[in-house]
Amino acid sequence: MTVHYELPTPSDFKTLAGEHHPAVTIYASTAPIVSERERAETAVKSAFDEALDRLRADGEEPAAIDALKVERDRVLADKTVWGSLSRSLAVFAAPGATEVYVLPNRLDDAVHVGSHFTLGQLLRAPSQDQEAYAVTLSSNEWALWHALPTARAEEMPLDPNLPKNLEEAVNRDLGEPIRKKGAGHGDRGTPEQDRRPEIQDNYAKQVADAVWQALHAEDPDGRVPLFVFAAEPLLTSFMERAHNGRRVVAVPGGADRLNAAEIDEELRRQLASLNVHEAKSALKGLADGSAGRVERDLAAIGRMAAEGGVETLWFDFTTSVNGTLDAESGAVEFATSNGGGPALADGTRAGDILPQLAMMVLSRGGKVVTVRGDDLQDTEWTGPAVAELRFALT
Repeated sequence: MTVHYELPTPSDFKTLAGEHHPAVTIYASTAPIVSERERAETAVKSAFDEALDRLRADGEEPAAIDALKVERDRVLADKTVWGSLSRSLAVFAAPGATEVYVLPNRLDDAVHVGSHFTLGQLLRAPSQDQEAYAVTLSSNEWALWHALPTARAEEMPLDPNLPKNLEEAVNRDLGEPIRKKGAGHGDRGTPEQDRRPEIQDNYAKQVADAVWQALHAEDPDGRVPLFVFAAEPLLTSFMERAHNGRRVVAVPGGADRLNAAEIDEELRRQLASLNVHEAKSALKGLADGSAGRVERDLAAIGRMAAEGGVETLWFDFTTSVNGTLDAESGAVEFATSNGGGPALADGTRAGDILPQLAMMVLSRGGKVVTVRGDDLQDTEWTGPAVAELRFALT
């Protein structure tokens, strides 16, 4: 059994792809706190038991059932897994081999059995933003945070000469000695004269300048989004100084009482919302201005993907379409029942072709975006997949 604490790589997907009969796939939501450990263990054990019951009902060989029980027991007995949980657990078990992924993003609870692992949700981790910066800003203090795909948000070190709060910023402007900061939360410790709009606006400007300077050194291309936790009027004053093309998202509300775990939890929620918003915007732009470069037929997408002709593939990870995908030609054959059955008409075992298409697109230098169909009901999404081609079909 192998436990992974990094996002899955192309090599990992290659290992998981293909037939692994009988294959058990389990996705379980977890939490990085000790009190949730027992609940997560129980959920995974129940998912394993459900999978084994399904396999027995399908007439699976007792020896295969026993081998999967061994894999189940290995997972449940591994203290390193349960001692370092994040927000989701993905388990891929087959007789004699199990791969476990501890993931930072929230996945939907699910259990699948078949001849192939179900990889749609696993593709969400590397295909969506999982990294973010955050600034927590109030009159009493401010801080800059960094959350990584596989690590919780941590406060970033800053220049000690920067003002630490509104009072320091005001006194430095006036050339006065620093007054002792009042106790309290929010703005209750802020002297009345320092609450004037122009004073708070100037403080927000100083913080914004310091943040942009720090982020330019860390992420000069502006690739990672910034989330701003603050109450008015500081929030608006800071947001007015957003620049250089970086995605900046306002998170209204008091920031004083937020601890590292709460900031990380909110960042993951905000990242999920941002990913949905950007998928909607991209799909709308695709519908409005990419005539001749949009393909929705899975068989056609397979052929174009094999030729390296797919720029971006969006697919619904909550939907499965079973079949086979030829690794060279991209030819697709659908399982019985219009892709709903476990095998082709000739009895060949079938797997979900949507993640297989996604992995083919990635291997040819394309981009993959996983979506949840229910999140896109107010768009022209028809699912289960849409491809933006690199060139228009003639």
